[in-house]
Amino acid sequence: MSRVRTALSIFLTVLCLIYVASWPGAVVRPLVVELTAAPLPENLAERDGVLDVIVKTADGEKSPVPSARVRAFAMIDGRAHAAGEAKTDEQGRATLRELPHTEHWIVAEAPGRARASQMVVVVSGARRVDLELGAAHTLEVAVKNEQGAAMANVELEIRGGDPFPVGARTDEQGRAYVSRLGEGPYVVTARATGFEEVVQRRVPEGRVCTITLSRQGALMVAVVDEAGKRVQGARVLVASPSLWPARVAETTAEGTVRIGGLDTGSYSLRAVQGARISPIEVGVSVGKGDEHAVELKLGPGVMIAARVVDALEDEGIPKAKVTLAESGLSPFPIEGLTDKNGIVTLGPIAPGSSTLSVSAEGYVAKPATRIEEVPPAEVKIALVRGGGLVGRIVDARGYPVDGATIRVVGTDLEGLPIDEEPHRTSFREAHFTAALAGPRPLIPAGELGVMPGPVPGIPRAGANLAATLPSAVRSFAPAEVEPWISGRDGTFKATPIPPGRVRALVRHPQYVEAMSEVVTLVSDRDAQVADIVLARGGTLEGRVVDLRGKPVAGAHVTVLATRGSLERVTRTGTDGSFGFASVPEALTVLVSRDEDVTQVAARAEISVPDGGRKTMEIVLPEARESLAVRVTADRGSPVGNAQVSAISLDAGEGLRVTAFTDARGEAVLTSAKGLALRVEVHAPGRAPKIVTTTPETTKLDVELTTAESVTGEVWANRRETIEGAEITLQTETGMRHARTDKEGVFTIPEAPPGRAKLRIRAKGRAPLVRDVTIEERGGRRATDLGKMELAEEGVVEGTVVDARGEPVPGARVSKDTVPTYLPASGAGLAGIAVCDSKGHFRLGELAEGGIVLEAYAPDVGRAHLTGIRVVAGRTTDRVKLSLSRDASPTGEPLATGGVAVTLGETAAGLDGPEVVIVAVADSSEAERAGLAPNDLVVEVGGVHPTSIVDARARLSGPVHDDVLVKVRRGERNLTFRVAREAVRR
Repeated sequence: MSRVRTALSIFLTVLCLIYVASWPGAVVRPLVVELTAAPLPENLAERDGVLDVIVKTADGEKSPVPSARVRAFAMIDGRAHAAGEAKTDEQGRATLRELPHTEHWIVAEAPGRARASQMVVVVSGARRVDLELGAAHTLEVAVKNEQGAAMANVELEIRGGDPFPVGARTDEQGRAYVSRLGEGPYVVTARATGFEEVVQRRVPEGRVCTITLSRQGALMVAVVDEAGKRVQGARVLVASPSLWPARVAETTAEGTVRIGGLDTGSYSLRAVQGARISPIEVGVSVGKGDEHAVELKLGPGVMIAARVVDALEDEGIPKAKVTLAESGLSPFPIEGLTDKNGIVTLGPIAPGSSTLSVSAEGYVAKPATRIEEVPPAEVKIALVRGGGLVGRIVDARGYPVDGATIRVVGTDLEGLPIDEEPHRTSFREAHFTAALAGPRPLIPAGELGVMPGPVPGIPRAGANLAATLPSAVRSFAPAEVEPWISGRDGTFKATPIPPGRVRALVRHPQYVEAMSEVVTLVSDRDAQVADIVLARGGTLEGRVVDLRGKPVAGAHVTVLATRGSLERVTRTGTDGSFGFASVPEALTVLVSRDEDVTQVAARAEISVPDGGRKTMEIVLPEARESLAVRVTADRGSPVGNAQVSAISLDAGEGLRVTAFTDARGEAVLTSAKGLALRVEVHAPGRAPKIVTTTPETTKLDVELTTAESVTGEVWANRRETIEGAEITLQTETGMRHARTDKEGVFTIPEAPPGRAKLRIRAKGRAPLVRDVTIEERGGRRATDLGKMELAEEGVVEGTVVDARGEPVPGARVSKDTVPTYLPASGAGLAGIAVCDSKGHFRLGELAEGGIVLEAYAPDVGRAHLTGIRVVAGRTTDRVKLSLSRDASPTGEPLATGGVAVTLGETAAGLDGPEVVIVAVADSSEAERAGLAPNDLVVEVGGVHPTSIVDARARLSGPVHDDVLVKVRRGERNLTFRVAREAVRR
């Protein structure tokens, strides 16, 4: 899904250029979709491209179309820019000049004709482009409400193969006749105030498209005090994923307020009056036309005082931005700015734990400082200053490159990801500033109470929102953020950057993206990277056609750098064309049909010569037939509402599909017939099951047995149980997680019978790992693992230094083995200590006895220390690990993604050493896919790896492209499709 979200976000960047207005003076007011765009950047070089555009009719005569309007939109950094416009002459010819060297959308329109579009890459010199305008098609749309009455003035948006939609508005009879369309089918969207938006897909041409709009829902909120008495004048806050920032309304004399105009979804509510506050009501569901009653009870609130200081000077930092969130994540965070002494008081919040997030200009942000249920009188938070990254950007000839943009990525000293660029910083600033004014008031709606009103757009990067703020906070509005762009001499400086291991990612519209070397950045200092060389790259153009050779308009085409960071998305034009400029040599091309962008319909790996041009034609195969699945219980009775998920085990097909069974136990896996699949079936009260199919499977029957459950108790000693211990049960069907309750009891339901591995962790205790057997009892009685005691932890403290004796900040220390690769999200650090800025570490949760410690720092090396004695309840200190150069391969993966596993090699056998998985990062895609320690790697992407280096190279690749991994586990060969993710060493 992440690939789909990326594709949609980039494509919506194009659509956001569309300006919709109404034409006065007509009975039917069609919305005019006028394509407008910003002018070309002034510093854009190489604008000598010329296009001769020939516009003809699409009929058999291919007659010239005079007076057609032809426009060019240059795509630069994912945004469209107006590059040129001309009218065709009597021969249907229009010439567009002074076009920049990049990809362009060429759009042609003429009265009575459907719009045509083509994507081309413009280079030096002239080239010809042919566009054919077919006859305009018309779609009739009728809109009514739930009572069947016609609805006038409903906004419609109709999109066919053309990437740009056509708008219309219904008349008094609720009808609209939308012309200027190409061939169907169409996607029709209908919107009206007070009604839920409706989208109909695959609407055929030739018959009326009828749409029924449903009324939005409402919440009737009552606020009471501790005695149950209704409270007048209480502020009621409401928020949801689609309603930001939160809205607020006051209760009437009856202590109630009605909030209407809500779309179907889940909402969060709370009430505040002075220092009293209600707990947050999360997950309040609203359906179509529903009116949901909610009661909020006020109680004493808690105020949090915080002081933000400079970590070195211990002086208060003024104007630091502080956000208070209950339970670590709240739909109603409270924002504030520190005063001249660095102090701010926020609240009220409900009693319980919370977190403070702090940022300040020039300092490294602290994302989440935990505050316990009983907060101290003042929470002190120290911030360290950021560093700077400086360098120079040149082309292949060594000449400086002006106007390249810089983004800094990497890992900070605590192992968390760094991803900084001015637009992100500016967005956060704008977001904070907008929220600083507090929830926006709801719009009065007479007897209906109040309505949320239009959801405001997300503040644009760098937006100055001072004018919208109350006067009390207006002076604290953020200054506009300076972009990180190379100057005329190619030099740049990016600051502030959190200390850690970082690299610069450089982009320029006329060059291939490039990454710098990795450097270690320290607080309040600049780190220099070697010159970053930008290559011109090549040009890729192509067409997407079906099996009959007919162009496929509107298909989604994604290009991913096989080695590198490039990821770009476009849609094909009306002639099936697509194009990309400045692409690297090795590319993966993915194509999805417009009706289902979640499924990759075609995939290709190609090579584009640097400075050259590559053309390709991608033939979309016919959609595969669906695979019928029937899920039954052990006596043949159907199992309804079972989740059936299938993953393709065919290297050329990246199918991932999920369906749910109906009351007959039947489901259909779309486009799954004819593929080898790994099918996983889950159903309430049933043990999950994994089935592997072959391409010859025509129908799949899955029989589920009754689910078993596992229970047990976790004790600290014979008298004290442990609450909140983390329980992980690893079975053949995946991981299951649980926590112990106040009595130390845990229960894991819906587990399959058979062997499993149990892991128990708790703060201050040594972890427990045990092989268990889940007994098959027909679900009548849980497998009781009894009482399990976690011994008090032992702790090891010490320092990690390099070969010169210098401390190594950010080095990782663990018992036995430190994973080489971890998810970039920050997950997978259980049982791992990270050294601070002085190279000091503290590793807890160790069992008593002799252990082996390992330390690892990327690009520095590894160290092993044996014979360390751990004593329960005590700290073994002054341990020193000296890193030596790691014998395993060094260097960051050149691809955007990889698999978060640590690899090793077995002793050489008859066929040489084998690659083995030593460790799998917790909470990683590798763990979710089913890979496990001690798996022998048989194939990666269908090829047997000859070494660790070879295996790692094949595991690495674009983030949004899966990889097939075949392993040998015991006597069995298993195949897993693993979604690549951003990883870090």
